[in-house]
Amino acid sequence: MATDPNFWPDYLEQHRHPANRALHVAGTVTAAALLAVGVARRDRRALLAAPLVGYGAAWLGHFLVERNRPKTLDAPLASLVADMRMAGLALTGRLAREYRRYGIPDRPGLTIRRTGPAPAPAPGSPSRRYAEPSSYPR
Repeated sequence: MATDPNFWPDYLEQHRHPANRALHVAGTVTAAALLAVGVARRDRRALLAAPLVGYGAAWLGHFLVERNRPKTLDAPLASLVADMRMAGLALTGRLAREYRRYGIPDRPGLTIRRTGPAPAPAPGSPSRRYAEPSSYPR
């Protein structure tokens, strides 16, 4: 499966509001727990509830908080992987660093000022730097 090197930065851009990210993390963690319970107990209700809870919380964040279109509608599998990645980074306290790495403000209305050269890409990351939309104030 070929991946778009800009998907992750675009995903981060769509999840700038802390309340949206909190809803995503809560939905992802709860969905994972429901899946685990559903498999362990062979409980169909838990298995059916997992995607409803996970996507329900995330979509509330998009429609009511962030007011944008969920990336799940365009790339369901890549979006699921990104949801899990974001949850892992958030739960380990590394998500803000990821936003800084791509030069994306992690809150609406926040501007990141660059005083020096752009940071080198992390090992294993795409060599192409994420191109910010021209609407960002510098």
